[in-house]
Amino acid sequence: MTNLPPLLYRGSVKNIRGVVSAETLLFEYSDRYSVFDWGEMPDQLEGKGQALSIMGKAFFLYLENPKNWRELFNQKIIQLSFSSDYLEELQNSNLFKKYCESGLNHHADLSAKEVDWNSPFLKVKNVSVLRPPFEGSKYNYEQYTKRPLNTLVPLEIIFRIGLPEGNSLSKRLGRDSTSWKNFGFSEVPTNGSLLTKPIIDFSTKLERGDRYLDYSEAQSIAGINNAEWSELHEMTHLIALNLFFIHHQMDLELWDGKIEVAFIEGADGFRSFMLVDSVGIDELRLLYRGKSFSKEFLRESYKTSQWYMNLEAAKKDSLVSGEDFKNICKNKYHSNPLPLAPEIKQRALAVYKSYCNTLCEKTQLEIPFEKDFTLENYRQRFL
Repeated sequence: MTNLPPLLYRGSVKNIRGVVSAETLLFEYSDRYSVFDWGEMPDQLEGKGQALSIMGKAFFLYLENPKNWRELFNQKIIQLSFSSDYLEELQNSNLFKKYCESGLNHHADLSAKEVDWNSPFLKVKNVSVLRPPFEGSKYNYEQYTKRPLNTLVPLEIIFRIGLPEGNSLSKRLGRDSTSWKNFGFSEVPTNGSLLTKPIIDFSTKLERGDRYLDYSEAQSIAGINNAEWSELHEMTHLIALNLFFIHHQMDLELWDGKIEVAFIEGADGFRSFMLVDSVGIDELRLLYRGKSFSKEFLRESYKTSQWYMNLEAAKKDSLVSGEDFKNICKNKYHSNPLPLAPEIKQRALAVYKSYCNTLCEKTQLEIPFEKDFTLENYRQRFL
């Protein structure tokens, strides 16, 4: 793309270009990657930016299509995987009926005349970001009590379709039956199986480090009333089910994922929500024929390093001081991540390209990468 707008923000994996006051901005997906909220890591993964951009466009196109919502609850895998009471309640919701008529609302501009599907760029609606200041010993979310519109909700919204080994929720709650009851469980669940009703979890989005929240605090800091809170849960459940189905079509099992949303104007004085940021393999935990298929192996490759141990210590320090944990890790522990081993880097490239090819095939888009980038070739080579 020529004549790029000015760089407005440089993130760990993508740039945002444009002008603060403009109605639209340009996402520029890079070949950078990030793990453990560190930000940009030492390596780049050639072709990753293009792949992530295509994934985002493909998912937005899929979720905005009312046909894909009208057919959702008729799919056999959905009926077999989740409880009938849960499905019936969602199917009868006003939000689902709205999606069946007009599709899911999102921030991407997918006008056929303007979109270069194979480029690393995506045009999106401009959404305000109100970063809470750190005051004393905590963050101040007072701005959200004013009920802003066209503004990012300051929450990372996590849907859990199953509880795989090593999932963060089981680690947090342990054997505390009371805590599990808050998520709708009558007893402590065992790991390794899908749930008959997905659960929704929340963490902070705009603080220096991710912090998990109970429902009361999540609703409070975001300034969300009860009606909006109910819609946010319904929206997340519906997105989770549709992503579960499309991944089943790809021969992949979706276990959990995360989304971001923004406040938009709704009906009768209430606010509604719009899906923002992007959807892609970086936001999802997937299995292919029983084996992990995600960038999780990138995290695992670092977990035995001294840098990771220092990073965990720095994050604990940050909760006390409020200082950026990355600065603590660099300055106090004198620690930075090392580059990837060549075989790990090759595997990462194969993940992004084979996933992107398969998604495009199932959503009837042109396959962007070489045809030998397939899930089966990935399995034979790396699993």
